[in-house]
Amino acid sequence: MEHKGMRGRLLAYGGLLAVLFIAKLSPQLNLLPPLYMIAPLFLIPEEKLGFRNYGKGALYGSLFLPLLLIAPPELSCPGWILNQLGISISEEVFFRGFMMGSLGNLKTSFLFSLAHLIHFPTLNSLLVFFPSLIFGYAYIKSGSILTPILLHFTANLFYHSLVKEFPELYHILQRQLTGS
Repeated sequence: MEHKGMRGRLLAYGGLLAVLFIAKLSPQLNLLPPLYMIAPLFLIPEEKLGFRNYGKGALYGSLFLPLLLIAPPELSCPGWILNQLGISISEEVFFRGFMMGSLGNLKTSFLFSLAHLIHFPTLNSLLVFFPSLIFGYAYIKSGSILTPILLHFTANLFYHSLVKEFPELYHILQRQLTGS
C-alpha cells in the first residue's frame, strides 16, 4: 500500500516539474505552480496533510516570528507578504503535507531543492535543501503543517532582508549554475 502511495506522489511530483517548466517558458502562467501545489487540499483530507495540532503548530511556528522585526519596512508591503505567504502555504502543503508522508524528510528535501533548481538554476536554489530539512524536522516534531508554513514564511522574509542588506550576497546566490 505504501508503495502505491509513493508512486502516486512521484507522479504528482512529475506533474509539478512539468508545470514549473511550462511556467518558466510562459511567465504569464506563473500562478500555475502554486495552484498545482495546493491541489492536494481538494483531493486529500486536511488532517492527512498536517492540518491538525493547531495550537502546537502555531506555537512552534511563532517562535521564529521575532525575526520579522529585523525586516526592512519595504518588505512589509501587504502584496509582498501575501505573495510570500502563498508561496509558503503551497510549497509546504505539497512537499511536507503531501510528499513527505511516503518519502521521508531527506528525499522530500532533495525533491524540494530539485524543483527549485529546475525553475531557477542558481546556487540559492541548490541551498534550499538545508532549510527544507529544517522545515521537515519542524513538521515531524510539531505534527502540524502550520509550523513549517510559519517557519518557511519567516525564513523567506529573513532571506530577503539579508540580501537587501548585503547585495553582494544576493549576486553570489543568484549566480546561474548552468554557465549561461
